[in-house]
Amino acid sequence: MASLRSKTNRFFFKNRDKGIRNLMLYIGIGNVIVYFLTLLNPENPLFIEYLRFDFTGLLSGQVWRLFTYPLIYLSMTSSPLLGFLTLFFFYWCGTVLEQYWGTLRLNLYYLCGIVFTDLAALLIGMVAKAEMGSAGSSLSGLLIANAAYVNMSLLLAAATVLPDEQVRLYFVIPVKMKWLAWLDIGYTLYKILDMLLIFIRLRVGIVSPYLLLLVPLVAIANYLLFFGKQAAAILPDFIRYRPTRESWKRAVKQGTVYHADQVKRSGGARTAARGDNARFRCTICGRTELTNPKLEFRYCSKCAGYRCYCQDHIQNHAHITE
Repeated sequence: MASLRSKTNRFFFKNRDKGIRNLMLYIGIGNVIVYFLTLLNPENPLFIEYLRFDFTGLLSGQVWRLFTYPLIYLSMTSSPLLGFLTLFFFYWCGTVLEQYWGTLRLNLYYLCGIVFTDLAALLIGMVAKAEMGSAGSSLSGLLIANAAYVNMSLLLAAATVLPDEQVRLYFVIPVKMKWLAWLDIGYTLYKILDMLLIFIRLRVGIVSPYLLLLVPLVAIANYLLFFGKQAAAILPDFIRYRPTRESWKRAVKQGTVYHADQVKRSGGARTAARGDNARFRCTICGRTELTNPKLEFRYCSKCAGYRCYCQDHIQNHAHITE
């Protein structure tokens, strides 16, 4: 599995510039166009009807619905201002991922999120049609009419790449990306549990409503597929950093790990007192032994120059050759 992931990373690195550049910019512009066209005729939103996921329409050959529903995300939000802010934020997340991954991998990540959501929606539509007839065939389309959970996976991905990056919520409240990821995952799990309890309380005897709970889980599964063990970067530090004494001794003896204790013994405490003069700084996320004392740092032998990386990015980064 490790060898397969390594080969996949090399493939994406060699072809990083292929694909649609600024994909999230085009999706954002498409959302804005559809939103304003819908305002021209709010009583009969034809664009939403023709672009949304609809199981009955797919059966009649309208295959574009499998890929066009991300364009109505803004039109389906209850607050236009909040919709514009979240759309801009997802564009920023896409920009971060494209710089980190390259164009091809970002394109494939977003496409896989859409395809997996499509598969879940098709499954829900078929089961609903079998259980409720024509009345249930549109159930999947009505309840996943936009790509909210696919966009949520962009937040998780960006938070994994830059967990300690500080953003301003509503341009005012400073929060770290990993905190937003925790809130997003917590809220998603809360909604799943809440819906499950409602179905149980109402004694729903058919399967299709329960299958709706798969939709957010599919987006999370797509995120885990692309990140693997690196997804641990958004976990709290007290869960992630628990090295044993034996592993520390072995790593320090090999000269591959640097810890805050070593920095203090070598005079790092004096440099910290003068300011942010960190000895070890991750090239990707910018974390240092001063901001994260329990973090491990290593140097990549395949990168040009003296490039330092934290333990979250040493195994999964694009090698710098110039």
